[in-house]
Amino acid sequence: MDGTDERHQAFSALLMVVFLWGVNSVSIKYLTQFFPPLALAPIRLSLASVLLLAIVFYRYGCQKVSRQVWLLIAGIALFSIFLHQIVLTIGIKATSATHSVIIVGSSPLFTILLANVFLKEAFTLEKCIGMALGMGGLLAIISGNKQGVATVDGDVMVFIAMITFVIGSFFVKQATVTAPPLVVTAYSHCLAAIGLVFLGLTVNSTWTYSADSFSIKPIAVLLFSSFISTGIGALLWNIGIQKVGATTASLFQNASPIIGVFASVFFLGEQLNWHHFAALSLVLLGVVFGTGMLRLPVRSTSHG
Repeated sequence: MDGTDERHQAFSALLMVVFLWGVNSVSIKYLTQFFPPLALAPIRLSLASVLLLAIVFYRYGCQKVSRQVWLLIAGIALFSIFLHQIVLTIGIKATSATHSVIIVGSSPLFTILLANVFLKEAFTLEKCIGMALGMGGLLAIISGNKQGVATVDGDVMVFIAMITFVIGSFFVKQATVTAPPLVVTAYSHCLAAIGLVFLGLTVNSTWTYSADSFSIKPIAVLLFSSFISTGIGALLWNIGIQKVGATTASLFQNASPIIGVFASVFFLGEQLNWHHFAALSLVLLGVVFGTGMLRLPVRSTSHG
């Protein structure tokens, strides 16, 4: 398989992640009606870990990794999963959808800046254009979405969640150099789930709000969020980072909040207007430019 085919496969995986994570934001918001935030996070991550570990054992058996890879996996577990899930779940419950879109949508900017500083990844004109178009799409949707009540505490939590995820993405890139993405994803989720369960047992006096938490719809949403959006979504994300790098992969995250808005229309009955379609168009153009699928013409220089 040549490099072009690998990039196309990575882009397909990342597009699927965009959909899964966009829908997942709505799923989490819905589930916080039935589960406390610090109970919901360990439940979701534990279920995702069971699925991922089962796939690893089926495909590789008891896969061993080096001490260096374990350290990188611990970094992923700490930043991208443990801390990220805690503050994201609390933040989504405490702030508005509009502010969440602004904050989460700024993650490609921080990814590109941090990658340029610490990993020396190329800072190309196409990536700048992609980032600008993506932010323009987010601003378009913000201008048309004024629902929800925001709090400063909630905004800070969502911002911290975004930063921790960005930091963890760099550990993913390093870990998947020598270990399969599936193994890295499963082991990091398992470590994070263990930490979240211990935290949940410490802080939660109850793990559900009512008996309705165990009705068919909440359980179905919980299983989808855990197995598909969290487990499979994280695996596809790590594969994408392995193939194209953290900065290129991050540009796809611009579309997740947009997908979340469309998912809220379908699941929660919110209304669409022209802002949503303008936002989606700008974000898609941003991804096309930023990933290199569309490049600016290179001027040739002649020397006399």
